Amino acid sequence: MDASKFAIETTNNAPAVKDAVLKVALVKDSPLVGIFYTNIGQGDGYDGDLISLFFNNQIFDTDENFEITDTGLSTLNVDIPNKKATIKIKDGVKWSDGQPLVADDIIYTFEVIANKDYTGVRFDDESLKVVGVKEYHEGKAANISGLKKIDDKTVEVSFTELGQGIYTIGNGLIGSVLPKHYLKDIPIKDLEKSEKVRSKVLTLGAYTIVSNVQGESLELKANPYYFKGKPKIEKVTVEVVNSNTIVSALKAGKYDLALRIPTDLYKTYSNLDNLELLGRQELYYSYMGFKVGHFDKTKGENIMDPNAKMADKNLRQALAYGLDVDQMTKAFYYGLRERATMSVPPAFKKYYSKDIKGYPYDPEKAKKLLDEAGYKDVNGDGYREDKNGKPFEVRIAAMAGGDIAEPLVQFYIQQWKQIGIKAVLSTGRLIEFNSFYDKVDADDPEIDVYFAAWGVGTNLNPFESTGRKAAFNYTRFVSEENDKLMAETSSPKTLEDPNYKAEAYKKWQEYYIDQAVEVPLTFRYEIVPVNKRVKNYYIGRDSDLKGKGIQQWELTAAEPIKATN
Repeated sequence: MDASKFAIETTNNAPAVKDAVLKVALVKDSPLVGIFYTNIGQGDGYDGDLISLFFNNQIFDTDENFEITDTGLSTLNVDIPNKKATIKIKDGVKWSDGQPLVADDIIYTFEVIANKDYTGVRFDDESLKVVGVKEYHEGKAANISGLKKIDDKTVEVSFTELGQGIYTIGNGLIGSVLPKHYLKDIPIKDLEKSEKVRSKVLTLGAYTIVSNVQGESLELKANPYYFKGKPKIEKVTVEVVNSNTIVSALKAGKYDLALRIPTDLYKTYSNLDNLELLGRQELYYSYMGFKVGHFDKTKGENIMDPNAKMADKNLRQALAYGLDVDQMTKAFYYGLRERATMSVPPAFKKYYSKDIKGYPYDPEKAKKLLDEAGYKDVNGDGYREDKNGKPFEVRIAAMAGGDIAEPLVQFYIQQWKQIGIKAVLSTGRLIEFNSFYDKVDADDPEIDVYFAAWGVGTNLNPFESTGRKAAFNYTRFVSEENDKLMAETSSPKTLEDPNYKAEAYKKWQEYYIDQAVEVPLTFRYEIVPVNKRVKNYYIGRDSDLKGKGIQQWELTAAEPIKATN
């Protein structure tokens, strides 16, 4: 199947009906975390999907290359020689309570992220490029000196250095804001727990929350102050639906949209006559991560452990060469995934490089690397011992969810058995989604290798997930060479030469992929089943420019259509 042939827009052209409710299923086998501000909390992908659709507080629009345009709530003017950027809020932009979006909201957001009590994951090496952030973060200054309020609608940001990332909401710039007048009285350390962040959310987006059953469902209503025009659909319901029941629910006409429906279910709903299937390549890659250190919360940085079980690069590379990912994509994913070679999905046409080959299946090379590293089968039982001749096993952490989670991890175990490596599940079983990331984040000593995925930010900022200070750098790998090569991807040279960033990215990826601490496994096509009563639904990445956003969606029947087959 050629996944690139999917449509990106619904074809329904029937007249719209009034007062119908849009019914959205979020496919998830565990409760929703339910933090609905991008800048607060751990950045859960499921929450992120709901934020981007319904509660979007992004102040900039971007084009298909993910670069800032002037069609959003604010414009950006960059003064390269003076290392400054000016954010100008457009007239008439209001929060969902009718209060205007103001410069103080932008400054407050910078201050929340840079505060020493901040519990989220948005503070990283890039944040320090804003003048004064370091001093503010260390408690040596009462405010951030590089932020200047010009007037109620204008903020000037000064940077220590400026690179091309400024145009893709990087370089320490923030793209999503918080309502200061609403949140300012909550201590920053308590924001994550506040009901103002979980259920009574103020938003610049298309919808607001009417009611919230924590972790299970949401009832939404259209935001009359939405800058792009009040949505045509007044009410929306969102329900968390188990992957085991979603297909029968779609068939019965219970839902209009199924967000995050697992790829492995494709064959079970692809022929239903009440659905249109839209698809696009995701900003996503799945990967295998090796634990090589820990996160020091006091220092706020990742520390490598030279004695970590997975510290040997040859061992890591051998395990990467020992997985037949091409066979895996065919067996488990119906061609809706392909083997990943780098951590830049092909959707980034400027930065994806066909020259990087990743880790194609090569069991003989894997065995040779293990021999060279001193992992040999001493007692003839088919499994290799460690360098000291002691029993050796690799403990895997993998997520529960869907029908293929168990067979997939057994596939990994069998593949590694063929190169003489004994692999076991670190808890004896698959781990529920939220617990999985809690354990990985906490550097649980029971985990040697884990299988996870990234939703890739449109800024392509390596510091967010692989930086020295990045809490998201779950492998905990750091090196001076890595720092240097990552820094080049956002250096001032990227502003002088349009090709410099792409070349710098390629050089960094060649080094980083060779380290085999985070080995990309698959790129994925996102399939969105849409009930045939939905009109004007568009998933192209240029929806901002084309004015084809959520405010244009309509429904052409009172209830979702049921399948007849």
